[in-house]
Amino acid sequence: MMQTIRWELRQRRWTILWWVIGSIVMTVVILALYPSIRDQANQLNKVINTLPQGLRELKTGGANTVDVADPISFLNSQLFYATLPILWIILAITRGGSVLGRDEQSHTLELLLARPISRSRLLLAKGISLGLEFIIVSGVTLLVILVMAPVFDIHVSSERLWLTSAYTAAFSLSFGLIAFTLQAASRLTRRSAATVAVFVGFGGYLIASLSGLTNWLKVPAKFAPYHYFAPDKILHGQSVSGLNLYLAGVLIFTIVLSYIGFRRRDIE
Repeated sequence: MMQTIRWELRQRRWTILWWVIGSIVMTVVILALYPSIRDQANQLNKVINTLPQGLRELKTGGANTVDVADPISFLNSQLFYATLPILWIILAITRGGSVLGRDEQSHTLELLLARPISRSRLLLAKGISLGLEFIIVSGVTLLVILVMAPVFDIHVSSERLWLTSAYTAAFSLSFGLIAFTLQAASRLTRRSAATVAVFVGFGGYLIASLSGLTNWLKVPAKFAPYHYFAPDKILHGQSVSGLNLYLAGVLIFTIVLSYIGFRRRDIE
């Protein structure tokens, strides 16, 4: 199993490097904007806070008012609520949908199973490689945030920055686990794995963010994962029990469904 994990990471080493670079560059560019935004805070706050609530929530995640001069408000609206999650969700879904699908499409999955490794251990190895890839990308990005935030006068507790980054990575990875599970569960679900994950992720983002514009979206928004994703609360040290329940539910769902489905289904 360890050989499979090492092989996956070795095969992906250059792709991982480019994702790390892209994540770092985007993060540093956003952090570097803070001093100039802070200096123009009064004008920007007037513009942003006069927008309809639904439009504000596209970037803020439900805050009633926005103060761009506040470091926590800036990090929430510009980095943790939309920018990093959208980038990492793309990584998670594309990787989660291909970690098994690529081998099956190239007809090398049968060769892997011909080795002395069971289906369940192979599935576990693929899942661990997906998680490790995400830990590398998010972990390096976190280090950059911790180092560069004080450079640009963004003074937030290191513990809260770490916790918010970890929650953001786990939330983003959850959509990759959904794609991974559907890819593994059956021949029917694997064809729509990426589509379903994209709908749950980005469709849920739009529904949750726009629910403030119209009442008929408020009920569907409660079923969208983004409804429970609140990095501003984490940055303020508040509880996010809804997000914890969602992440735990996705983890249990993916473990059970992928294990049962992959052990029983035919390999194409």
